[in-house]
Amino acid sequence: MLSFTKTVLIFATLLTLTACGASKQAKPITGNLPAISPESARIYFYRSQVPFLAAIEPEFLVNGKSVGSAKINQVLYRDAQPGNYEIKISSDIEKPILILLKPRESRFFKAYGTTSVIRSYHAIKEVPEPEALKEIQGQKLLPPDLNQN
Repeated sequence: MLSFTKTVLIFATLLTLTACGASKQAKPITGNLPAISPESARIYFYRSQVPFLAAIEPEFLVNGKSVGSAKINQVLYRDAQPGNYEIKISSDIEKPILILLKPRESRFFKAYGTTSVIRSYHAIKEVPEPEALKEIQGQKLLPPDLNQN
């Protein structure tokens, strides 16, 4: 029989993991993504499905500003004017990704767990569109108005 302390600990852990899920207002991705206006470009952010570092939700950063948290089973996006951008994740700010967005272009960035000699953390990488579209199928797409920080 489990002790009271272990029971409370298990219950608290389950509640915490439940709270880490995608927004209830987000819709599962089952087909095409929303259209981009002709004068804009779009940046998508998502997290690997591997629950490595599941309780940690670092921020995605565009030009130093947070655009949302890296949550399992959640995809978020930002429309942007074409131009140069610096993409980072708050747990690995020393390794930015520099991109040039073109009109009507979509770029995809994935957070994933990694380790170094001294720590485990989330890193970010750009993923080719065909690969990203396969990986995000079934995940929940959170519109920009629901994930503003």
